[in-house]
Amino acid sequence: MSEKYPTWLTGHVKEWAQKRLPTVTLCSTTGNELLEVWYYGDLLTLNEEPQLYIVPSYFAPELVTARDPESGEEFVIFDGGRHGYDNMFCDEHDPSELEHRPLKRYEIPASKLVLELGYSVDYEDEKEDFEPDEADTVELINGERMPWEQVKRDGIDYIALYYVNEKGKPVQILDAELA
Repeated sequence: MSEKYPTWLTGHVKEWAQKRLPTVTLCSTTGNELLEVWYYGDLLTLNEEPQLYIVPSYFAPELVTARDPESGEEFVIFDGGRHGYDNMFCDEHDPSELEHRPLKRYEIPASKLVLELGYSVDYEDEKEDFEPDEADTVELINGERMPWEQVKRDGIDYIALYYVNEKGKPVQILDAELA
């Protein structure tokens, strides 16, 4: 399988690997892998684990960004109101609820960030159900059109974010089903 990850991460993938799921190590455009995590949403304890997970707030879906502390560059890792299969084809969000989502820093030092991505929708097998037009674009639920090849990359149905702690152990802080 060739390297496959969402288009919104282009320029921010240092390393790609096919493990249990496609897995990417993130970086800034300068190549810095030590990134801060900033988020909108709530923090929740899951399964009595010691770390807190980023989850949607009552008011709006979660938004997670990375910030390079050296350059100040910031980029979106995951937008729970725009990214993934459900947001592309099923769930409608009020644009005003997505506009104002102030970010807070997740309280860890700048760390190596790793994403796991789920791609279990068989887009090629179901292509006719998406009714691509003559330009091979598909209509999304918000009325926008997206090229078919981008749909296959951006239409993830699962995402998990880990940071690598000081002991070199990955610690999961985001777990989202998107289909």
